Amino acid sequence: MSRDSTLRTFLVALLLCLACSFLVSATAVGLRERQDRNRADAVRRNILKAAFPTELGDGTDFDAFFQSRGVDDLSSFFDSFVIRQAIRLKTGDVAEKPDEYDQLKASRRPGTSSDLDLSELRELDVAGIKRREDVGWVYLVTAKGQPEKVETIILPIRGYGLWSTLYGFLAIDSDSLDRGPTQATVRGLTFYQHGETPGLGGEVDNPAWKTLWIGKRIFDDEWQVLLSVTKSAEDASLHDVDALSGATITSNGVSRMLDFWLGSNGYGPYLKRRASEHANPDRQPSPAAKGEADG
Repeated sequence: MSRDSTLRTFLVALLLCLACSFLVSATAVGLRERQDRNRADAVRRNILKAAFPTELGDGTDFDAFFQSRGVDDLSSFFDSFVIRQAIRLKTGDVAEKPDEYDQLKASRRPGTSSDLDLSELRELDVAGIKRREDVGWVYLVTAKGQPEKVETIILPIRGYGLWSTLYGFLAIDSDSLDRGPTQATVRGLTFYQHGETPGLGGEVDNPAWKTLWIGKRIFDDEWQVLLSVTKSAEDASLHDVDALSGATITSNGVSRMLDFWLGSNGYGPYLKRRASEHANPDRQPSPAAKGEADG
């Protein structure tokens, strides 16, 4: 075969493509475990940002935070301070699920999605999620030195904005919830994945906007969700957060997802059950809740 023949050139190119494909595939397989671990760690960091918004704003040194809690890293913090529970969303009681249970994958499978078919009952699907899983995770952050005392309840939330589904976490002050629905307050809100317009809807990531959520009240005395994003929010408003400038649809999407996940088709039954089981109207407000009340 001639060195300069078309066939030889084709064979060399084919062998080079096959070799490169093999190397890329082998690298992807070899790094998959690390990539999965990095994604899981990113989600867990956002859980902490929702739970500790004043301590863990953007650019915060997580190592210093862990040191202040007497742990070495993210994994040891979750082992020491975070209880993860699987919750049946329809009833609010605790379910048995393996650690590898994936809440989002479950929402896409008919066998693990809710009997309530949100894809057909559109008036109930205010968050635009189409289907809802039967069982969802809840993260309970406990107090330092008091593993039996839950300080913060963190709920995964998701819903459609303008261009994308936003995925995030809402943190609720546990003490305030125990004092009844009208006292329940937000500790923090964060989003870890979305495709909204940078500078507009993408400002859901803006630390200044996320700070506005701290201490906001969530329910009325009948457990109806009052927490919302609105253009007419006042500084003294107990339930309203200022809408994002130039991002009305994204702002409305955030309101709708909160209305869904805090309501009867989301984590509402769990929150009611927990408040009933831990009811204590005489309990003193936590520092976060008291700061809002004093303000």
